[in-house]
Amino acid sequence: MKRALVGLLAFLGALGMAQKFSVEASAGYIYSGLGGQLAVVAEDLAPGLPLAVRLGLGFATSDALDDNYDLGGGTTWGQFKNANNLTEWGQNITLSLDVLYKLPAQGLPVSLAPYLGLRYNMFEGGYYSNSGTWGKVSSNAFGFGGGIRAAYAVIPNLDVVADLGADYYLQSCLTGSSSGGPTTTTCPGDSSYANDNAFVTQPDGFVFRVRLGAAYRF
Repeated sequence: MKRALVGLLAFLGALGMAQKFSVEASAGYIYSGLGGQLAVVAEDLAPGLPLAVRLGLGFATSDALDDNYDLGGGTTWGQFKNANNLTEWGQNITLSLDVLYKLPAQGLPVSLAPYLGLRYNMFEGGYYSNSGTWGKVSSNAFGFGGGIRAAYAVIPNLDVVADLGADYYLQSCLTGSSSGGPTTTTCPGDSSYANDNAFVTQPDGFVFRVRLGAAYRF
């Protein structure tokens, strides 16, 4: 969380140098489900330097547990879930901080900006049944990512934006709880972590996203 605070302070510092601002809203395929992002972009941080800083807050639905995971005896989680009429749910909330470099695009209707940045993802997911039993697992992971943002000006202050990118997340501790047992935490390096991590489908390693939306400059 300290890294996220450092990123926020860096963005607040960039606000003081920005010549323009924009608010961006987008939606699309994020990691393994549908989601969206709201972002504030501080543009033109210095005369003649086409840099921008974007602070975003994203949300995405997610598969929580791997249906192909073998619970033992040849029974997969997907089979067990269907047999016991369990409902599965999952979500990701992501804080992102990106630095964008706006490429020269004189005479072109579309502007392009590759970017790199930091990520802090909060995953939570699990299952529940009609009888009241439930299980839940959560993790908070740091990562970094990059991509390219394309913007097409519809009117002087409004752009249609498309964003294609990938993120890489470091492995993080998994905290699980259920209606029938205590809360447990496993971390990278623990003997059971590899097995638990194979079952839970939080962002781990490379994940991809594509979004489409609009940005309003003021």
